[in-house]
Amino acid sequence: MGPQLTVEVIPGADVLSQLQRHLSPPATVAVTCLPHHGPAKTVDLAVELAAAGYRAVPHLAARSIESKQQLAEYAARLADAGVRDIFVIAGDAQEPVGPYAWSVALMEEIADLGGFQTGFAAYPEGHPTIPEPELTQLMLKKQELGAWAVTQMCFSGEVLSDYITRLRTDGVTVPIWAGVPGRVRRTRLVSLAGRIGVGPSLKFARRSGSLLRMALASSSYDPSRLVRSIEGSGAFAGLHVYSFNDFQGLPRN
Repeated sequence: MGPQLTVEVIPGADVLSQLQRHLSPPATVAVTCLPHHGPAKTVDLAVELAAAGYRAVPHLAARSIESKQQLAEYAARLADAGVRDIFVIAGDAQEPVGPYAWSVALMEEIADLGGFQTGFAAYPEGHPTIPEPELTQLMLKKQELGAWAVTQMCFSGEVLSDYITRLRTDGVTVPIWAGVPGRVRRTRLVSLAGRIGVGPSLKFARRSGSLLRMALASSSYDPSRLVRSIEGSGAFAGLHVYSFNDFQGLPRN
């Protein structure tokens, strides 16, 4: 039996029908919340996935929620659909459109509504605007409200292993899911590289020429070596696969 698995998808046309051809319910499917489509499409797709038998985990971006009333409406729709897990992020919007400027404030509001477990982001290669000591304190605060964490996408098993060791030493005890790329077409992965949350491991890949080899190859990026190193560590709750809606060759759980 393979590792525990979550597959992350991006709202778009025919996502459900495409996913169904490669991954059967009741697999766990996370739904991103990007600024250009906002939380409405995330909630819509999560409800659709839940109705099809998947365990849907919508992302909600704090800075994209317009009001407490809007949050309550989204929560009611998700609860009615049987969704019980929400992944909370601050979001990429420069300014909040409502009362939630950061993820902890939204996690607190969801906790007050009741009925949901929340997850939150972990940063194995640091955060572009938050220094490491403050980031650790935020993780400790978030685990008082959340039930699990997912790392941003990383190409290095060594980086992930070192990171979870540091977290445990610092007192972060929640289950951590390792965020890894799926078997994405190499050309697609290269085209998205500048917009995904990776740091030194991606820079190393660029310097070593491996991304150039990806661009020149016709096959997909193969995460098998990375996955084996994570499984071998035994430190993570499972794999969180960033699919970029490229569902060919998804690993099976």
